[in-house]
Amino acid sequence: GNLDLAQRLAEQATALGASTDVFLAKLQNAREYASYHPGQVFTDHFLDIVGQAPPVVVVPRGSFPMGSPQRSRAQTSAEQPQHEVTIARGFAMARAEVTVAEFRAFVHASGYVPDSDRLGGASVYDETNGRMQTRAGVDWQDDYAGQRARDDDPVVNVSWNDAHAYAQWLSKHTGKHYRLPTEAEYEYAERAGTTTLYWWGDGTPSRKVENLTGSGDRSPAHRSWANAFEGYSDGYWGPAPVMSFLPNPFGLYDISGNVSEWVQDCWHENYVRAPTDGSAWVNPGCDERVIRGGSWGSAPDQDRSAFRQGAPADARSGRVGFRVVRDL
Repeated sequence: GNLDLAQRLAEQATALGASTDVFLAKLQNAREYASYHPGQVFTDHFLDIVGQAPPVVVVPRGSFPMGSPQRSRAQTSAEQPQHEVTIARGFAMARAEVTVAEFRAFVHASGYVPDSDRLGGASVYDETNGRMQTRAGVDWQDDYAGQRARDDDPVVNVSWNDAHAYAQWLSKHTGKHYRLPTEAEYEYAERAGTTTLYWWGDGTPSRKVENLTGSGDRSPAHRSWANAFEGYSDGYWGPAPVMSFLPNPFGLYDISGNVSEWVQDCWHENYVRAPTDGSAWVNPGCDERVIRGGSWGSAPDQDRSAFRQGAPADARSGRVGFRVVRDL
């Protein structure tokens, strides 16, 4: 624990004749980040079977205004009241969304039956009408349109239940605590110190930063988006392989685009009485959870860092995946 680490640091400081200031700085870092430091990328290997957890990056502690101010463009009542949240201790977040290959390793090793198999089907894109529609026979191995996905695509057609089970499996085999991000952690990490609508600014990106809806994008049947970032084109209609674009300032890829992501929290219609310490807002037995981040098919307003939506915990969609957090 931190006490053992503090003792070791104290012994090192005495042996080396280090100044008190240096020692205190090391002790403070130990309290906030354990043996890691902000921006550090690391991977936990499994203790009892062959394999490893997804690479994570250490997110710095800090405070931020969560939600949208009342006069913000495109704000919704679900994003209010805006409130100050303090993340007192650093955490490590997966650099990328969980991939098809990573989720397959979990299913094969654990024998877990995902909701797409247990309940049947998912909501996927129908090229004939340009809409998302529920289709039987589609599962987590399929992409946004119900075709077999590539190994390095983000896994979609997975429920909150599936995402939670994957995190528990990582914890079991690494001996570390993995979980879904809290809603506050997700927005904090997505913003990465910014207060603009998006982490790249307030409008259309000036370069390819995320897999977003762009006016220059075309579907396989040459459809275009009715509501998109004007003048933007990223070359994808549907999810891109993870880490195909730029990371945000915290080193996180696809945090505002590619696929939307499940988080820990139960869905609440607004932020009245929401936690201010970054913890998950959960109620016993809740059956609706929060989805954060934009996707390959989200309108620009839905890519905003403050945007939030809820869905049943067993819902499956070709627009929704997840990533994990590892406690330090």
